[in-house]
Amino acid sequence: MTKTKWKQDFYLDVEPIAMQDPLASVLGATDDGEPIYYAYEDCVKLAGHACASVSSAFQMTKVALKALYPGDELPVRGDIEVRYSGDREDGANGPIGQVIQFLTGAAIETGFHGLGGKYSRADRFVYDQNLEGDRPGIMAVFKRSDTGDAVTVYANPSVIPMTDEEKECSSYMPQTIMGSATPEEREKFYKYWQGKNRKILLEDHPPAFIVEKV
Repeated sequence: MTKTKWKQDFYLDVEPIAMQDPLASVLGATDDGEPIYYAYEDCVKLAGHACASVSSAFQMTKVALKALYPGDELPVRGDIEVRYSGDREDGANGPIGQVIQFLTGAAIETGFHGLGGKYSRADRFVYDQNLEGDRPGIMAVFKRSDTGDAVTVYANPSVIPMTDEEKECSSYMPQTIMGSATPEEREKFYKYWQGKNRKILLEDHPPAFIVEKV
């Protein structure tokens, strides 16, 4: 089987998110209750790149689902509602929302409208400019449709410490984006950029992701 050759090996070290999807099983894609695994690399494919926003969206969803479905209970894709704080057109809100929608099955108004009054995904993801939290960073409320249990997740990757070397490497971003960086400068920039993704996904920095029961 042909596989994507990632420049960053750590993408494959990230624990995937296991879900079950009743829509997939009712239409014969999987057996009932069979796990479907959503990997970080899938989100990189969806977004077309890896960045702190994509990584944070993946990690936000992971910690939210672990809180909503404790123990060995498999999260149910399509049975989750998400309210995201902010306008869809501001900053990275759009790409962040796309990743969360992909993982949870919660869609905006253009999502799947269901079969026989069941399995609807549309209008389960909402951008809410009036939703405000009391912590810095981005936030979203994840809610189980079946039980009503909900958690608020705050993501603030800016609190993850940077070394002096990483700060120096970050200065090569303009040249890299504009195509004027040397190969050595590009690699230094990648060390900073992808290093931040690695920290978000594989290291433990408690202030970066906070989960609160609603």
